[in-house]
Amino acid sequence: MINANTIIYIHDYLTNYFKDLEDPIQPPGIKNRGGIESAASRPDLNPEYDSHYLKGAALFHSIINNHPFHNGNKRTALLSTIYYLGEFGILIERCSDEELYEFTRRVAAHEICKNRNDEVFIIAEQLEKFSRTQSKGDRPLKFRKLEAILNEFGFILVDYGKVCKVRDQNTNKTIKGVTVKKKGKNGKEDFDPQYISKLRKLLELTPENGIDSMRFYGEEGISEDLNNFMKIRIEVMKKLAKT
Repeated sequence: MINANTIIYIHDYLTNYFKDLEDPIQPPGIKNRGGIESAASRPDLNPEYDSHYLKGAALFHSIINNHPFHNGNKRTALLSTIYYLGEFGILIERCSDEELYEFTRRVAAHEICKNRNDEVFIIAEQLEKFSRTQSKGDRPLKFRKLEAILNEFGFILVDYGKVCKVRDQNTNKTIKGVTVKKKGKNGKEDFDPQYISKLRKLLELTPENGIDSMRFYGEEGISEDLNNFMKIRIEVMKKLAKT
């Protein structure tokens, strides 16, 4: 699941994106860190939120209503939700900019339904209507970069000639059935995205296990995604800045 640091990163990204535009996020920054932590944890605390759409809806609803930032809460909520769903191959593409803007405005104004207890479920239904699915792609990595990432998660690559075995630092045991090939001479050739995706699943380093792109790849793992999302939905973000 998305964590508080990722939400803050997205807010900072939006602050930098809009700083020289007509409607900057002013003042920027955190007003209530607890509200961010609450928004990040809420989707996993309620057993009723048993789908990606419901979890995304809870995240969206919480950031908007907690007002954890001085400004830009609606924009941060929308981009955080788009990013979260995108991690699972869910793309909000089956709606116009006007539909997505009006949907976000109505959620913020509590106009989405009569009973506020139903808001998250109504939001989830709408997100599903707005979405299509496709496989989420990973990124190519060189051997040394992959090794460094795995080290961050407590895995050590042990050289066995043409392949490396993977050792869990916590147990000091080699993981059965998991090896890492040395791509090219001296391991300098890129691993392709399909290989990285398979390895992440074997080591349980996927969004389903709480490891999203930002946690796995670092800031470079999220900035490219956010840039792509903003290219598609910049008009929505500009309009939200005026409400």
